[in-house]
Amino acid sequence: MLLVILLAFQFGLYLHAAQIAEAGAQEAVEAAQGERAAARHGEAAARRLLRSLGALRRPQVTVERTATTATARVTGHAQQLVPGVSLNILATAEGPVERFVPETTP
Repeated sequence: MLLVILLAFQFGLYLHAAQIAEAGAQEAVEAAQGERAAARHGEAAARRLLRSLGALRRPQVTVERTATTATARVTGHAQQLVPGVSLNILATAEGPVERFVPETTP
């Protein structure tokens, strides 16, 4: 019975860490989407957020920015409550990059 209770708490920790990873990926994309932003801006923003929230163990942030899209990937591990249960987390987010488009004359 105790194992079932611990597994339920472990599942809750996993869901919480997955939500934090999603928030970190979205934060990275939002920071990297700016017209004058770069991938490093997104990585820094995500790391700040993940550090402040703290439930994701060993987080890794990767941001790629092309001329049209910004993509962020956050990986890490959920906190371990049940011995031998290691749960990996992966979250991705993508969005368009802001850019100036001159007005065309009809």
